[in-house]
Amino acid sequence: MKKPATTKTVEWNHMHQLLFTTSWDDGHVLDTRIAELLNRYGLKGTFYVLPSGGRENAIQEKSIKELSAQHEIGAHTLKHENVSTYDKENLAKEIVGSKTWIESITDKPCNMFCYPRGDTTLEAKQLVQEAGFIGARTTKMMEFGPVNDPYLLPTTLQTYPFPWRPKYKQWWHHLDPLGPMRVKLSRMCQLKMPLRAYTSWQSLAQSLLLSSIRTKQPFFHIWGHAKEIDRYDMWDDLQEFFAFARKQNIMPVTNSELITSVDTYSL
Repeated sequence: MKKPATTKTVEWNHMHQLLFTTSWDDGHVLDTRIAELLNRYGLKGTFYVLPSGGRENAIQEKSIKELSAQHEIGAHTLKHENVSTYDKENLAKEIVGSKTWIESITDKPCNMFCYPRGDTTLEAKQLVQEAGFIGARTTKMMEFGPVNDPYLLPTTLQTYPFPWRPKYKQWWHHLDPLGPMRVKLSRMCQLKMPLRAYTSWQSLAQSLLLSSIRTKQPFFHIWGHAKEIDRYDMWDDLQEFFAFARKQNIMPVTNSELITSVDTYSL
């Protein structure tokens, strides 16, 4: 796939460094706190934002502009509704409109799109590509690459409680306290995670990162929501993991730099 002229290509050696990317959804006021941690450890983030629309604690345009000085801003539609709920005409308005809105704030090309709640359709993928985005992120987890389609970019791990179900999480039954482990168990076994990886989010994150480096995977992609990091008191976890990651042989990149730095979808 031809690399767009509007994006910067990062020098990368697959034999020596792991591409390390992060992304953060929904545009929360605490995204600035995540950015501060990323800056502290020399890491990069792609922040998928949308207009406040009266949402409580939504990040404001001034802060989006400030974030764009050091990190990437990606589109996340205008209303944060599942793409499968729209007809083609209104979906195109959501996708194109979100790109135009972001570019009017940052004065930079908006190259990345994120499907709300990970809901994807073939029609949405086509419209994202036609709108001029170079890639789109999903919520598929426990992946390191290769990526067969840059418009279906997967992730490695969400910043979210593990292995226990968080309190007040209504859509996991109270008789399923290990829900977060249950949904990852098969993949963790497939990846031959050590026993310590099953004990905490921090242990899982570090184990996955070391495994991706040891097996020479193309990338590692951590993501999440600032509101959940705050709700579940995971700021120390995130900082500890960033500090750990920075000591490894990684190259920090944004989501679009990941796509344009290496032909990850044909490895």
